[in-house]
Amino acid sequence: MKEQSVSENGSGGRVQPARPGDPSRIGQYRIVGRLGAGGMGTVHAGVAPDGTRVAVKVIHPEQAQDPEFRARFKREVELSSRVTGPYLVPLLAADTNADTPWLATAYVPGPTLHQHLLAHGPLTGGSLYALASATAQALEAVHAAGVVHRDVKPQNVILTPGGPRVLDFGIAHAADGTSVTRTGVMTGTPGWISPEQYRTGATGPEGDVFAWGALVAYGATGRLPFGTGAPDVVAFRVMSGEPDLDGVAAPLRQVVEKALSKESGDRPSAAEAARECAELLASQVTQVVGAGMVPPTAVNMVTAVWDVPAGDDPAWHLPPRRSRSRKR
Repeated sequence: MKEQSVSENGSGGRVQPARPGDPSRIGQYRIVGRLGAGGMGTVHAGVAPDGTRVAVKVIHPEQAQDPEFRARFKREVELSSRVTGPYLVPLLAADTNADTPWLATAYVPGPTLHQHLLAHGPLTGGSLYALASATAQALEAVHAAGVVHRDVKPQNVILTPGGPRVLDFGIAHAADGTSVTRTGVMTGTPGWISPEQYRTGATGPEGDVFAWGALVAYGATGRLPFGTGAPDVVAFRVMSGEPDLDGVAAPLRQVVEKALSKESGDRPSAAEAARECAELLASQVTQVVGAGMVPPTAVNMVTAVWDVPAGDDPAWHLPPRRSRSRKR
């Protein structure tokens, strides 16, 4: 069993109309519609006073009455505030003590990796190396803050014009093991859960790296590396079978194979994976823009070869507020 994610239609999704009973304002944000909904709550599209677009996650009212759930949400906010990085979605504001607690993150436009592959097929060339590099860097930043993501999967990666973004820390927890979770509930999604988590329930940075390896393989092939089917069948393949990596380019395949090692100690750290992928990306950038024009930073290297067109959503364009006319 897992926590439901709201990110498939979350931060990067199209704005859906507000529904009866939806708030017109949450904190300082004007609400213009919905971005999605899941097990934890609803994600609203909001606009800050300065025009910044935000995604506001509000937990379900019935969940807000549950002290344990409220504690978990507060923990999510605390963890999210620790983590910053160029390929993450920053937390902007939150109120965990409100009658209906909420948090606001930056809105990032774009489809999820899952949606993009369904529409356009696997990533290739520089875009694939950019995906691998950026998502590894995102996990490096997460782990450096002492946090484990625990739900790395294609639905939690948004492909924006500025590069991939990893989101949804709804089931993240501190690497020191302090977390607020329900006893007996396995967090994660079948096919993106590490062998050691299936065996012992252990979750750590190494499990994130395993899921990252599966994510990159999926981005390269459009296939789940351990296939599909009933959760117990997928679990058996994860623990005992070899991943399907046919079609993953040789240099990248070596990194992915190490990340998908059955034993957690045989996997690279996210920082090591990020360094290896940055080197592969640099060679791609050199081919694309020429040796004399290689961008100086990893962030610039990603954007140099990243080609996801920006799409505009008219729902964000609000009419200016009209001042009250004075009575004649």
